Amino acid sequence: MEQGSIYSIAVIGLGASGGFVSILLSKNPYMKVVGFDIQPPFSTLLPTGGGRCNISYDENDLREFVKNYPRGEKFLLSVFSIAGKTKIIELFNDLGIKTYVQSDKRIFPKTNSSKMTVEKLSSHLKSDNFIFKREKVIKISKDDGKYVLKTDKQIYKFDVVIVATGGHSNGYELAKQMGHKIIPLKPSLCALDIKEKNFYKLSGLTFNNVEITTKLQRKNIKLTGDILFAHKFITGPCIFKLSSVTAYEEITNENPLKFNLKLINLSKEEIEADIKNNSKKSIKKFFSKYVPESYITEILHLYKTEGTKQIAQMTKNEKELLINSLISLNLNATGRIKNSEIVTAGGVDLDEINSKTMESKLHKGLYFIGEVLNIDGYTGGFNLQNCWSGAFVCSKHLFN
Repeated sequence: MEQGSIYSIAVIGLGASGGFVSILLSKNPYMKVVGFDIQPPFSTLLPTGGGRCNISYDENDLREFVKNYPRGEKFLLSVFSIAGKTKIIELFNDLGIKTYVQSDKRIFPKTNSSKMTVEKLSSHLKSDNFIFKREKVIKISKDDGKYVLKTDKQIYKFDVVIVATGGHSNGYELAKQMGHKIIPLKPSLCALDIKEKNFYKLSGLTFNNVEITTKLQRKNIKLTGDILFAHKFITGPCIFKLSSVTAYEEITNENPLKFNLKLINLSKEEIEADIKNNSKKSIKKFFSKYVPESYITEILHLYKTEGTKQIAQMTKNEKELLINSLISLNLNATGRIKNSEIVTAGGVDLDEINSKTMESKLHKGLYFIGEVLNIDGYTGGFNLQNCWSGAFVCSKHLFN
């Protein structure tokens, strides 16, 4: 940016990434920022983190951090080297939003309130250098070195355009208008339907620190986290991870996704040794010490096993089935639950974006940040970290 020049900047989309970049840019008196959205700024943050706004995740090793992104890992290594978790938390502190680290390493605002976080962030947009237009941008083009934006109300011209429309928007169409390639869109972080419907009787039952294993393109995949059986689907952070890594796999009744659950952190040998020391206990009472009784009740019903029998009376087959129900339960996902996805896999092709500036390689002065890009992460603050960091990298480049 030439010293003394006034830059007009359009930010399309005012969610996490668009709102954040608007705050950062509007602090520069030589930048006039106009934000376009049909919703109030930062409103997409309200449901995040269960209404508490999971800002980021407390991991200092960048290479470990980026492993939480099924798509975008290499690109984000560059982005986070400029603005990682520590830098973003410093910026939040400067904006008056203090944070804390939860026991599971997720980072939240001390208020534990998405609503209060939105209010605080929005207060920083009350600047002479920022104007909010509640309009939908429907077309981008170039004319004599300027970007021309057509909205549902009028036409504008800008020096710079930043597309930050998120994963549920017309941002992909705007990118295509400027010649960008869009990686096919797929739902990610979503609940799954399973073939084994009897487990839906366990609605509301949660298992913590579960290990899921599956095979993807001949490669063994291992995931860990919590799962939840619901009335008509299976969900939870570990299921979200499974749906994410398999986002581009076709899952149907005829072609189910096979996966295995290890519900407890014990080996087969350890359980068998425990069985030998408790031969007089009833089957139901013994196995219920490992997992909730409702789960064992359903397993006993499924395998037609009498729970009042003593452990010593179990057949070899019953013992095998019951142990496997704890450490090697095979399930089949037959579909993704419609409209349950939290983020979208796919988006603007990262090969066409400069990871050190977030600028398009096709058009100078055109930037893409946030979930409109082909980047998606697991739950736990990773998707918001992508938004904050991309916004900072973009603003830093424009400040230079």
